[in-house]
Amino acid sequence: MSGYPVRVSAAWQRARTGPAARRPGGPVTADAARHRALGVLGALLLAGCGMIAGAYPEHPKDFLVSQVVGITQLATIGAYGGLVLLVVAWIRLGRLVGVPGGPDRHDLLVTLAQWAAPLLVVPPLFSKDVYSYAAQGAMTLFHVNPYQHGPQDLASPLANNVDQMWQATPAPYGPVFLVLAGRVIAVTGEHTWPAVLGLRLLAVLGVLLMAVYVPRLARRLGVDPRSALWLGVLNPLVLIHLVGGAHNDALLIGLLVAGLALVLDGLPALGVALVALALLVKAPAGLALAFCVPLWADQLRGRLRQLRAALLVGATAIGTVAVTSTACGLGYGWVAALQTPGQVRNWLSVTTTMGQLTGLLGSWFGAGDHMDGAIAAWRGAGGLAAVVVCAVLLVRARRIGPVPAIGMGLVAVVALGPVVQPWYLLWGFVILAAASADTGVRSLVAGGSAAMALLLMPRGGPLEPRDIVEAICVGALVLAAAVLAEWLIASRARAAAVGTAGPDP
Repeated sequence: MSGYPVRVSAAWQRARTGPAARRPGGPVTADAARHRALGVLGALLLAGCGMIAGAYPEHPKDFLVSQVVGITQLATIGAYGGLVLLVVAWIRLGRLVGVPGGPDRHDLLVTLAQWAAPLLVVPPLFSKDVYSYAAQGAMTLFHVNPYQHGPQDLASPLANNVDQMWQATPAPYGPVFLVLAGRVIAVTGEHTWPAVLGLRLLAVLGVLLMAVYVPRLARRLGVDPRSALWLGVLNPLVLIHLVGGAHNDALLIGLLVAGLALVLDGLPALGVALVALALLVKAPAGLALAFCVPLWADQLRGRLRQLRAALLVGATAIGTVAVTSTACGLGYGWVAALQTPGQVRNWLSVTTTMGQLTGLLGSWFGAGDHMDGAIAAWRGAGGLAAVVVCAVLLVRARRIGPVPAIGMGLVAVVALGPVVQPWYLLWGFVILAAASADTGVRSLVAGGSAAMALLLMPRGGPLEPRDIVEAICVGALVLAAAVLAEWLIASRARAAAVGTAGPDP
């Protein structure tokens, strides 16, 4: 797209012109195959142990293996070890992306399928949110308004699976997702296991949209499509949370990426409509609409292009939201329910943690118990800061590039928000993987993804001190074993190469 700076990443430049070229079928291909196999082993270990140590519902009578409780702790350790292997394999494979002889787009898609396949048929991993999805989908099916009632008001066995914290809370999701979830329940019936599989397939649909449109968006913005596919779609957060956890964020991201790609491809009305549909899955996607204005304006001619583009984006988005909301029949109650996730207090949220610390300090110094007020104040300050950051990014969008600015804005919204979950960061990470050629940004996304992937245990819920100690020990052992194995393989390869070359003439 003309008018915006495009810096091709150093990795891509080296891949195209550097001296590291190796013939297909040579050492690079062998290394890639080995890393892929390591990831398959990690996924199988995570999935196999997750059959016992996964995130089961409150009343898991539909799951036969849920009765195996004696080895749950051992299975949790095994699953975490598999997760570490998967992350290590992903990082090592990424070092070969862009190197001649390294994995191409087809290889990466095959790797994605192989790593994701074991996670398709296991209980939910790392989160129990999918049980809330199922109950809320059933509410739409049985004409119980999910924006006015909680799952406890649904006479269904699916409601019994929902965590007690969310029994009385309305759904914070848009009508598009809830209607789709209702269609899934209409097919699967009120059975937990089929419902989980159906909702996971809905999440996989979002991942497939990402696999198609992330490389397409990257190519349009001068980023290596292979690198974008590795960083944005093969990302371990995508595998374990969007596939394994069946989170509806997959559909949000898929629609968002597809919409942005279509806007850049010269179909701005259709692209903005898809972004509006992403908003009707989860509200944060609506941030991208503001940045669609300069993208659409760049395709117009004549005077007042920015104003005309703003009117076109607004009309298209409002029309899509109005028509879709009417067709779904659920109204706009989801707007008022957006505060529902704020009931969670997790330590990953900077604003929530600072509020808790402020409340504790106040009580220690005799100021009384003002914990709730302190948290509310810090969260309000974080929300204001996020608005300021997004406004600055919008003003500088023509210098930064509107699409990278969307990714940065979404990361800021998550980081400064009241609740931070690892998979929330994918809203911005996937966009940055496709749109930013800056090596520093890409390194931060890769490092952040690897670190955030290791923060939760497969069974979901809060971490106990024993979980943290075990995770550190298991992670260190698996990492040490992987590094040692890589060193031994590299040493043997060097020795074989020396032996084949023979003595110098």
